[in-house]
Amino acid sequence: MRHRKKEKHFGRTSSHRKALRCNLANSLFTYGRIITTVEKAKYVRPFVEKLITTAKKGIANKETDKLTYIHQYRQVLSKLNNKEVVRKLFGEGKWRESGGIAGRYADRNGGYTRILRLSGSRMGVLSGSSVGDIPELEYKMEGFERKLRLIGNRLGDNASQVIFELIEEVEEEKEIRPKMSVSEGKK
Repeated sequence: MRHRKKEKHFGRTSSHRKALRCNLANSLFTYGRIITTVEKAKYVRPFVEKLITTAKKGIANKETDKLTYIHQYRQVLSKLNNKEVVRKLFGEGKWRESGGIAGRYADRNGGYTRILRLSGSRMGVLSGSSVGDIPELEYKMEGFERKLRLIGNRLGDNASQVIFELIEEVEEEKEIRPKMSVSEGKK
């Protein structure tokens, strides 16, 4: 029986799953956006969000309590195993002026990532297009217009693909519309 075994296995050993999670998180922090499967994105999302929250706590204590900052920094470093990515996350080194990834979310309480589903079951065949067409996805990131050519699938993997990305800016407040009462709606 699999009681209390909630984690997905992906047909991998525990060390392979740990390496997969670490590599996907490193790629996400490096590029800001990756294309992966739905299951992998959902698996990595809590890990990434906890790392950003840990980095935010460290940055908040940077001036007042240096030891706590160093502890948080080492905690994230032990999970990611990549010094450059951790520097980018904390806003150290060449990312000092921009404030880093965690500094970008200083006023946000969670929800740092977003999963956007690409329609269709394979990267090369979006719904409504034929197999011969190579679709392109155009988007804007960090002030640059970028194009992404969606070509084929990987080793026969028919899992649905998603764009897993860090949220760029805080979304603007949406207008709150008053709810209609039951009597107004049935006129």
